[in-house]
Amino acid sequence: MNNSTIWHRLAAIDSRILYLALLVMVAVPLLRPIGLPLVILDEVRDTLALIASFPEGSVVWLASEVAATNAAELRPMITAFARYLVMQNHRIIIGGFWTDGCNLARIWLDPIFEEMGAVYGVNYVNLGYRPSSTSVLDECRKDIINAYSDRDIAGRKLSEMPVMAGVTKASDIDYLVCMSPGTPGTSTYISAWRATGEVDVIIDCPTSGMYTTAGNNYQAGITKGLVGGLNGSAQVEQLIGYPGKAIRGMDAQGTGHFAILLYLIIGNIGYYQIRRMDREAKEHAGG
Repeated sequence: MNNSTIWHRLAAIDSRILYLALLVMVAVPLLRPIGLPLVILDEVRDTLALIASFPEGSVVWLASEVAATNAAELRPMITAFARYLVMQNHRIIIGGFWTDGCNLARIWLDPIFEEMGAVYGVNYVNLGYRPSSTSVLDECRKDIINAYSDRDIAGRKLSEMPVMAGVTKASDIDYLVCMSPGTPGTSTYISAWRATGEVDVIIDCPTSGMYTTAGNNYQAGITKGLVGGLNGSAQVEQLIGYPGKAIRGMDAQGTGHFAILLYLIIGNIGYYQIRRMDREAKEHAGG
């Protein structure tokens, strides 16, 4: 039996080498995106078109319902949307009811706002974390300033900020963009503001695990926009012309999947080729 064929040599490769090759194929796009093609969904195009349809200076509540556990999906999402909202010259009010949500938004978004020339207190404000989403959102229906004790995340007075001019209650918010990993999330705002008529336009940005439920709400017209998961974030980045972590992540997934598929194809071909050669060798020996 000939054990020196290419199939036998491939079968003898140390598995650690294969894992190393897979690691390289995943790591390279994370460091330098290669721009694998993306299928842009109609719902993503329609969502960005909806945001662009609002007049400059519209008030948008950016719900930073994020945590370290969902940052891989939602950090690219919220940064892409924050960039696009500034590009459209909308006023941004950042709120959130996950413990780390507003702090993470400050870490992730402030450098983007600074880079784009957005001024804190004029173009955007971060309200900071408040416990009990239900009671706070209910109070916001009557008085947002009072609901947040007239203080932002750093204790500065909201009532003195130009970004809050004319924004006294939830019905003064033109639309809401919500990062939604679960509860609190989009369903919280639907119950508190959409069902009561305060905010009609809600754009849902769920994690992949929440995408099915989010899709049902979108198809039913309960939400007016939908961008889901890392793939949706990558589509937004491509459409607005700012490739970032989402596109890198999708490139890494693509190259990783390609490598695994290649391993499977070569491995199966090699397995049957070696079996064929072994069988032929036995028949030859017996003959």
